[in-house]
Amino acid sequence: MAKLNRDSLALVVLLGCITALGPLSTDMYLASLPSLAQLYSTDAATVQLTLSAFLAGFAATQLVYGPLSDRFGRKPVLLVGVMIFVLASIGCALAPSIEALIGWRFVQALGACSGVVLGRAMVRDLFERERAARMMSMIAMALGLTPAVAPVLGGYLHAHLGWQANFVAMALIGLALWLSIALLLAESNQRRDPAATRIGPMLHNFATLIRHQRFRGYVACIAFCYGGLFSFISGSSFVLMGVFGISETAFGYCFGLVVIGYIGGAMIGARFTVRLGVDRMLQLGVGCCALGGVLMAVLALTAHQLGQSWHWFSLVGPMLIYTAGVGLTMPQAQAGGLQPFPQMAGSAASLMGFTQMTVAALVGIGVGHALNQTALPLAFAIAAMGLLTAASYWLIVRRAA
Repeated sequence: MAKLNRDSLALVVLLGCITALGPLSTDMYLASLPSLAQLYSTDAATVQLTLSAFLAGFAATQLVYGPLSDRFGRKPVLLVGVMIFVLASIGCALAPSIEALIGWRFVQALGACSGVVLGRAMVRDLFERERAARMMSMIAMALGLTPAVAPVLGGYLHAHLGWQANFVAMALIGLALWLSIALLLAESNQRRDPAATRIGPMLHNFATLIRHQRFRGYVACIAFCYGGLFSFISGSSFVLMGVFGISETAFGYCFGLVVIGYIGGAMIGARFTVRLGVDRMLQLGVGCCALGGVLMAVLALTAHQLGQSWHWFSLVGPMLIYTAGVGLTMPQAQAGGLQPFPQMAGSAASLMGFTQMTVAALVGIGVGHALNQTALPLAFAIAAMGLLTAASYWLIVRRAA
């Protein structure tokens, strides 16, 4: 069977689906989180560990997939990762306890993170800086459909078939993706490094990346803006359903509404990056993250001071602005950070993803423990992440330039 051409729309869609394994795994069962707490007779913080354990596995394994793909190629490593995801999704559906579910979520992450690391590395293999940023933005548009559709689908599956149906659906989607990769995707790594998996050269590559100031700045932008997004992912079901009183299915639509901002930001990036450049688009993105986060915190604090619980849109509206910033920031920062390292794109993508997921896991744990009967902990966490995103750009990236 013929392989996909690098300029084809089908390749964009397939790479978008590969990178979507991460958000699919986190977003599809969000409406089930409050019910899982009741089912397993535990609290919100313990159930939230199913998300944080996923991110911990996601973060740690990214340091492995990049060097492996630099050595052996992107495609064979990706096929192994996706199959791990399929088997672990089945394990999640059969988990008899919350501890087992947390464990299987960790294993599921070991497979899902292959898509994010290797999808970014493939883009770097095929395209240079501005075109890579445009490609990242186009993939982000395709990727944005996942958090728009997954919570809605997950809410209906939960309501009609139970929470296990979400993980069965993930397994079926992963299997279809494995077959598509095997049949349609060509190997993109034409600069394989036989030394990439040796401990000494691997550590040397990571040290080279860490010493690069602009790389550090771009990675900080990615990590903090995603930290705010993950705060919403991990806490929004408890706040929207517990504080504002919406249903599981309504939550799916609220979450999908937030994704409109992300898709809009990605569309703007895809349209204007080549003309205006990576850094101008990044300035707009970090500004939206800061604005959305601060606006959410101000509205939540004002409602608390007045002793009122405002409409759910007081949370979702500012998050629309924030996610537009995420859709602008992440593709530009990913392209800018990977561009100087063509011979270690896998290692660079690994370190980038490791930092992103580590920050998100820590923030998610903090939000899980801080949640109360108000929107304040969630709003303050998102505001802090938005301000740190903007500070990372202006104090690190711009100064390095």
